[in-house]
Amino acid sequence: MNTKKYFLAFLLVGVLLAVQAWPASARMPAQTISGDLNQIVTDLSLLEPYIHYVEVGGVQTQVLDADAALAAGFSNEVILLAQEMVAFQNDLVVADVAESTNSRSPKVDEYPEVKQFFDLATANLTIRDGAPSSLIVPNAAASIPPCGNWSYPVPNFTPGRYNFSASNPTNKLISWGFHHTARYACRGNGCSAIDFTRGRSYTGPYGTCSSPRFRDEGVISGPTAFYIQYGEPNPEIHGYIWPYWNWGSYVLWWHNTY
Repeated sequence: MNTKKYFLAFLLVGVLLAVQAWPASARMPAQTISGDLNQIVTDLSLLEPYIHYVEVGGVQTQVLDADAALAAGFSNEVILLAQEMVAFQNDLVVADVAESTNSRSPKVDEYPEVKQFFDLATANLTIRDGAPSSLIVPNAAASIPPCGNWSYPVPNFTPGRYNFSASNPTNKLISWGFHHTARYACRGNGCSAIDFTRGRSYTGPYGTCSSPRFRDEGVISGPTAFYIQYGEPNPEIHGYIWPYWNWGSYVLWWHNTY
């Protein structure tokens, strides 16, 4: 056990509880996330100036200035959702810092506002797994982040799997520039042994998302078999600079959806 890292993780939790204590003006009852998804997504993006960063033990976490955001005219619904989203993303960071096979990543079901928002976004999708949509809103395209968001996911389909064979799939993937996916970014115990990531950029309908915010995923599927999915948001979210403050939540939603 790495005692120092566990100490930092617990210290981080304590600091977050102190720093993120909600001011009286921001203490609001739970609400049902509903309404115009595009407006909610836009309001969340406009909260960027009110998201501050605190570094503890070399780990960067987020704090929302709820009072300033409320004074600026943001709705209680959006503030409450953003507060919970910040807590969710900080908990993801803490789980990663622990670096223990016994550590448990937080589940979105434990954050009701975030879960409702994810469900709303999923319900608003008109294109499911399959072919990409050609629908682009010309007047809005300039304001859509090239990396995608809940209203305009990039890509808005599940990338196809391309099968390969090699006598040693691990060596072949590594020779092609892949590395073992970080444990927190793949699903299941021991998944890093068979799951690989290669960071990349991605050019979609709204522009180019810079590397390594996207990735190609390689998965060993047999003794001499593996497949690659090309072009999806990179779940190794602690290894690069996010394009916007709630990218970590978006990436999780994208992978849960596609």
